[in-house]
Amino acid sequence: MSEGRSIRIANISVNRDPDWSWIAERIPPDFKIGQRTLQWESFSMAPEVAFSSPLALRVAMRARGLARFKGVRGLARAARRQPFDLIVSHGPWVTAWTELGLGEAKFGARHLAFSFNFTDLPPGVRRVLMARAFRRVDGLAVFTNAERTLYQRCFDLDPSAMLRAPWGVSAPIESPPPRAVEGDYFVALGGEARDYETLCETARRCPASRFVAIARPHNFEGLDAPPNLAVHFNLPFAEAWGMVWHASAALIPLRSRETPCGLVTLVGSMHLGKAQIVTDAVGVGDYVEHDRSGLLVPPRNPEAMAAAVKRLQDDAPLRERLGAAAREHASTHCGEAQTVEFFTDVLGRWFG
Repeated sequence: MSEGRSIRIANISVNRDPDWSWIAERIPPDFKIGQRTLQWESFSMAPEVAFSSPLALRVAMRARGLARFKGVRGLARAARRQPFDLIVSHGPWVTAWTELGLGEAKFGARHLAFSFNFTDLPPGVRRVLMARAFRRVDGLAVFTNAERTLYQRCFDLDPSAMLRAPWGVSAPIESPPPRAVEGDYFVALGGEARDYETLCETARRCPASRFVAIARPHNFEGLDAPPNLAVHFNLPFAEAWGMVWHASAALIPLRSRETPCGLVTLVGSMHLGKAQIVTDAVGVGDYVEHDRSGLLVPPRNPEAMAAAVKRLQDDAPLRERLGAAAREHASTHCGEAQTVEFFTDVLGRWFG
């Protein structure tokens, strides 16, 4: 590689913005590895049309498959014109499709898989194919220490390829919007791997408290929400986070101790200074210290969650203390600067 030539980076994701380049704009413009600057090019596997109707599911699946093929084909075409030094993929499915689809068009580029996180591990043949793809990846960045071991064992990966990255983002909103819900309430935001059955039972055990859930329709299929639990589906981003901002505290009920999910809501709420009650699932302890920056409760235990709700309901100083500690942790360890630091450190080790 020429010392003066730029490090060419291909960024591929399912972001609908075809020009989305992850943290490229957060890296100082004078940043260099040796004498080499960074040159980014973006590719998307997102379908051109969003499908939300269940009746359109089959069409949506075909559109998703076509979009994945087109995204990889576009990357391969660009690589043949001028090879990339680094590919950054976002999410395990994008990572697998990229590796399986590029073949010789990878031209020896290194590959960093970011946001390497599964809600559910793939079964059978899918797991075999994905494992084959993942073994070609130079670095797979996970957000919790527990996931390093989990995915390394599941896919028989080289432990040295498992990288621990921070979930580093900015606050979801910078200022409070007008209140959509008056009075005091507890809020649960998110649809991935959630246990809203436990939330419903918690609300029944706390009839004097009010609850708001912001979820997806499938989360409440077959559930009967009690009168003190208001349920909203697929709210706009700012409106949903506005409800979190104004809430007394936030809840994240996860479906099992083995569920490595919920970090988007967890860290976003920490940035907003919210006291939180969170299922004690794998990896949560990397971000929340019980009784210091949040309250951890066992999975599928409405009695424990109700006890935590009542504790926060009756203790405003505790809510303030937990929220302040959560905000401090997020600002110190979970900001965009930490993501930039992680990425530039990888660049230094791979290209320095």
